[in-house]
Amino acid sequence: MSEVFGEADGHDQGNGELLPNEADDEPLGPKLLDLLDDLTTEFPDVVRRATDSGVTYAVADTVFAQLIGDRADFRLRPEIAEAAARTPEAVVSSLGPEWVTFEPALVDQHALDRAQAWFELGHRLATESHRKRR
Repeated sequence: MSEVFGEADGHDQGNGELLPNEADDEPLGPKLLDLLDDLTTEFPDVVRRATDSGVTYAVADTVFAQLIGDRADFRLRPEIAEAAARTPEAVVSSLGPEWVTFEPALVDQHALDRAQAWFELGHRLATESHRKRR
């Protein structure tokens, strides 16, 4: 498992060696949960539901993201999910070809950026789908 190292944040030992950034030693699930919950505040149409196994995020009745433990799933489009699955720690989900499963071993800024992009895209696609059905 790789570690994230800080430079200008006081973790430089003065001899060029860097110490692991202690803030990144937090449990993975809560970091993703915090990110996804923060994103829901940007989209008033998102319905967040706690389930026995985790949390789902939906527009109306269309779930577009879920978090179960340290694993996040995002509903995209099949061709986008396939491309997303070629990035580190992501695979096409067992939920279907339009879903990507993301289970990073370390939730660093790159992982958070991907989760945010997939959440926002999933939201947009769910919103478009909901509008077409009305």
